[in-house]
Amino acid sequence: MLKQKFIIGLVALAMLVLGFQANIFAKKKQANFKVRIENISNSDGLQATDGSKYPFALSPGMYVVTNDKMNFFKVDKKASDGLELQAEDGNPELLSKNLLTIVGSTKMGIFNTPLGMDKPAPILPTGAYEFTFAAEEGMKLNFLAMYGQSNDLFYAPEKAIDLFVKGEALSGDITDKLMLWDAGTEVNQAPGIGADQAPRQKAANTGTAEKGVVSLVKDGFSYPNTKDVLKVTITQQ
Repeated sequence: MLKQKFIIGLVALAMLVLGFQANIFAKKKQANFKVRIENISNSDGLQATDGSKYPFALSPGMYVVTNDKMNFFKVDKKASDGLELQAEDGNPELLSKNLLTIVGSTKMGIFNTPLGMDKPAPILPTGAYEFTFAAEEGMKLNFLAMYGQSNDLFYAPEKAIDLFVKGEALSGDITDKLMLWDAGTEVNQAPGIGADQAPRQKAANTGTAEKGVVSLVKDGFSYPNTKDVLKVTITQQ
């Protein structure tokens, strides 16, 4: 009888172990995603402090998809050289290069060519960027791009975005995840008219150094509500 109970106990333990292993190695859900970033600002432009108008533009940017909470910056900390180049000149190349060894090329990318165009450029009113990637449960998306005609402002989520919610692939409008940040690397001028902003600056990286930290923009100038100039959607392919 004792031998029989021992055998039954071993069988139960084996089933428990196998069930535990099955849960560990259960296949995670996977999906292909497409992100579309649209410039929906008024084609008449945004009003500057001097009464003139300037077109809202969004620069090329980059995205990262990882299992970790990969962030491009830390609030109240100095911006990296890569983030400075992205925030001041809309150039994601250095930031992308610096992150390449951390996340790998299959989990990141640059978006820089507007739909319908054949070379890199900012998106102006009615313009859009799109990028696609594959991901599985547990992965997160982070991305950023420069606010055109600013000194060092950029859009990015406050934290990486979960790509699966309760086991379902994320789909819909995610514009509300974006926030406008100040890299703290160059002294801000009034948007749309500053001499050290593209397209008026003589060359890249020519503004007055600020030596500040990354924070939400609070420079006293007026900026549009994000939802009034951008629309970001994610869909499962």
